[in-house]
Amino acid sequence: MTSEKPKEFQDKFGTVGKSYKTFRPTYTEELYSIIDSYCDSKRDLAIDCGCGSGQATVKLAKYFKKVIGFEPSQGQIENAVKTENVDFRLSPAEKIDLPSGSVDLITVATAVHWFDLPVFYQEAKRLLRDNGSLILFTTGFIQILNNDEAQKINDNFRSGTLGDYWAPIVKYVIDGYVDIKPPFENVERKTISLPKLMSVNDVIGIYSSWSGYASFIKAGNNDVLPGVKENLMSAFKTTDPNAEIVETNFPVYMVLSKK
Repeated sequence: MTSEKPKEFQDKFGTVGKSYKTFRPTYTEELYSIIDSYCDSKRDLAIDCGCGSGQATVKLAKYFKKVIGFEPSQGQIENAVKTENVDFRLSPAEKIDLPSGSVDLITVATAVHWFDLPVFYQEAKRLLRDNGSLILFTTGFIQILNNDEAQKINDNFRSGTLGDYWAPIVKYVIDGYVDIKPPFENVERKTISLPKLMSVNDVIGIYSSWSGYASFIKAGNNDVLPGVKENLMSAFKTTDPNAEIVETNFPVYMVLSKK
């Protein structure tokens, strides 16, 4: 049964908004090329729901006359990037103040698994014009490619130290969005790679942006990141935490659909 109203918003990222903006990887041009190819020629308005600090939102400005990012977290909005034809508005994704049938594209970047999905899907159907597109994508968890010991440290921190602090909804990401099912018949799925050469400090920055880490700290635990940093530096046999020696990859799972 569809909920009558959205669930109460719980801000999982407001306290780490600055870290989220600084350290989360930037989506590659390949992703936006896929979006560009999938959408039809009408490009008046795109909206990005759960836009966070706007890294994905501003990229859409190249392809659409107007882009609006909607985000319920004040902490994220305060860190949003300012761009000429992009606006940011404080709003949950499940209740967008725009006319029915007025939107050409709705995107959600690494956020839809937090939504009240039945309510959001109804709102997406209302907002999209005929043949408008709903494109949902998420970055998977960081993988360290060039050091097995470091990858074990990475896995242990995510699934061991933070294992009890992840919201159950994060399973959508772990499973590659296979259970994210838009309310339209025309659906395509793609997985692309997001490689990035990073430093140990960059990796620690990624960890600091995780909602599971925010929950871990909120629960009163001592900060373990300094120890994790030391372990990673030992694994890479380096004394320079800023040296870009960590080869990483982030899988990106895409679900593309049309009304």
